[in-house]
Amino acid sequence: MVRSVSSDEFTRDWALRWVRGSVESYIAGRTRIEVVKGRIRRAVRSYGVSPEEVGAIISLLQIDPLLNVPKELRKERARPLLEFIKELEKEQ
Repeated sequence: MVRSVSSDEFTRDWALRWVRGSVESYIAGRTRIEVVKGRIRRAVRSYGVSPEEVGAIISLLQIDPLLNVPKELRKERARPLLEFIKELEKEQ
């Protein structure tokens, strides 16, 4: 049986993958932080993604064994994003 997925659910799932890819690209040094912050802000404000979910994505990427970036660099790059997430939470 094929499960019906609502348009809103599909859009939200897409936005979560978009945020994950953007954060991963930033941590790997391929995307500027300003671009990633804008995408996160857009996902939270327009696509039903919570700041907590974005924080969880960032935390998981810090320990992802498939991401070929040294752990200390991951932590260093994740720090400003986690601070940004805290600011977004306050706005909610």
